Amino acid sequence: MKNNKLIMLIAKIIFYGAIWGIVEATLGYLLHFAPPTVAGLIMFPIATFILIKAYKSTGSRSSLLFIGVIAASIKAVDFLLPGMMVFKTINPMISIILESLVVFVALPILSSQKNTKRLIGSIATSITWRAGFVLYMLIQYLITKYATIYITSPTYSLSFIIISGLMGGVLLMGVLWFERSFKKTVFSRIQFKPVYAILTLTLALGIQYLI
Repeated sequence: MKNNKLIMLIAKIIFYGAIWGIVEATLGYLLHFAPPTVAGLIMFPIATFILIKAYKSTGSRSSLLFIGVIAASIKAVDFLLPGMMVFKTINPMISIILESLVVFVALPILSSQKNTKRLIGSIATSITWRAGFVLYMLIQYLITKYATIYITSPTYSLSFIIISGLMGGVLLMGVLWFERSFKKTVFSRIQFKPVYAILTLTLALGIQYLI
């Protein structure tokens, strides 16, 4: 019985990590043709939605960290592509890990029944992962001398962290409201099977490689 529960937990972690990977490989790819701040503005609320759904499915808070690792590992397929700059692959992977870590820490407040606490948590979470990402970009520059747009000027960095963070927090609050308001869908009535994880992971890896 314990083995079955463990297999089911691992399968769900792979499944939700693959779903996140698919979203990153499709919508995330398209959003990178938009201004740099737009991708994070939209993708973080979606990632949080996936993580919250995963938590409700698995009942395991720590599974969120492993889901982030799965999603980041799918992104690592880009290392196989010729001519791809290594930082173009590493940086999105770090962003995914940071997002899952921040949601892991903030999950209790994001799951609060009180709207005020959820709003504060949404804004704080949105700002925190951005601050962590900019800090990583700075450390990366000090070590490798590779500079990204996020650290080109203090003004841009603060705008990305504070202004975009506030906007992203409001969007995240809307996503949390949506998740609570539409709990029962046709998908919630489908019984999960481990094979879904294998199929979804295969699809995610294929899309990531082709796109």
